[in-house]
Amino acid sequence: MTPRLGIGDRVPDVTLAQLRQSALVPVPLSRWLANRRVAIAGIPGAFTPVCSCRHIPDLLDNVARLKSAGFDEVAVVAPDNPWVVSAWALDVDPQGRLTFLSDGNLALARALGVAVHAPELALGETSTRYLMVVKNGVIQRLNVEGHVNQLECTRASDAVYID
Repeated sequence: MTPRLGIGDRVPDVTLAQLRQSALVPVPLSRWLANRRVAIAGIPGAFTPVCSCRHIPDLLDNVARLKSAGFDEVAVVAPDNPWVVSAWALDVDPQGRLTFLSDGNLALARALGVAVHAPELALGETSTRYLMVVKNGVIQRLNVEGHVNQLECTRASDAVYID
């Protein structure tokens, strides 16, 4: 899959969501990314096997390494509603080392050009798996898997070697 945006493009000005102390909080992505370097892992669905058992554990195993390599934050963007994303975050990252954001309306996935249909997994329209490195709102890297179940180019190690 070839995304619509790539290296050197600004991250789309979309609003994601997050639950904080049970309150729904909008997260304007452009503002949230300003003056920061962030690794963003986009996933096809909370509580799905590859995401929960392989992708998130890889990010958690490497969060300290990513931060020592100059990342201010490591975030996970899920195409689920904020309540599901929050419940999943508590399940897979009880220590809160990653930031979990909801792209429940697929605004970011569609703007990036990574929205896909995965009816064979009963996911409907969702996001494919991607890893995006952003510095001050500009995309430095955008790796996109060929299928939602793949985990070949979106591991934490794929983000570390960025200037």
